[in-house]
Amino acid sequence: MAIPLYLTTIEQDIFDTFRYLPHAVAVGVGFVTVAAAWKNRQMIKKQKRLEHAHAVPGTQLLLWFLVAVYFAMMLSITLFSREPGSRTGVDVKLFETWGNQRLPDRYFVENILLFLPFGVLLPAAVPSLRKGWCCVYAAFSTSMMLETVQLLTERGYCQLDDVVTNTFGAAVGYLLFVLLRHIWKKRKSSAFL
Repeated sequence: MAIPLYLTTIEQDIFDTFRYLPHAVAVGVGFVTVAAAWKNRQMIKKQKRLEHAHAVPGTQLLLWFLVAVYFAMMLSITLFSREPGSRTGVDVKLFETWGNQRLPDRYFVENILLFLPFGVLLPAAVPSLRKGWCCVYAAFSTSMMLETVQLLTERGYCQLDDVVTNTFGAAVGYLLFVLLRHIWKKRKSSAFL
């Protein structure tokens, strides 16, 4: 009986974050508009002598959009949804948030889920992050920056567990990205046969 309640609580927390989605979508649209215009301008400059300059592919625009939406959601969840000064403290004890209480365990799992899209979307959108260690290091660095900003603005507890679980979530996401990419390549190559 406790496990369904536990999962329901996590599910409710995830659905609660959807209230940030309209703002995140607006950020994504703005980002993609500016990024596509800049990228197209750069491509036109490089290809002045050619008759046709190629626009940014639709798939790339979609990936940029999803990354921008993801980062806007992540910042809303971890920083902007909290009042400055509402949370203070540093906790460097590993697995301090995991225990017999339901709430800390829930936060532990939710931190893993928060960075799962990082490991899937970033390598898909940014070719230089397609190496596993690059993606995981980028996730670690991003998590460290978030924890530092939370500490400085007192919008969240600065916890070692958050960095570990965020990085682990991105690593799991990266493995999912590798699996999906392998399936995509296999399906694409069999389509040509």
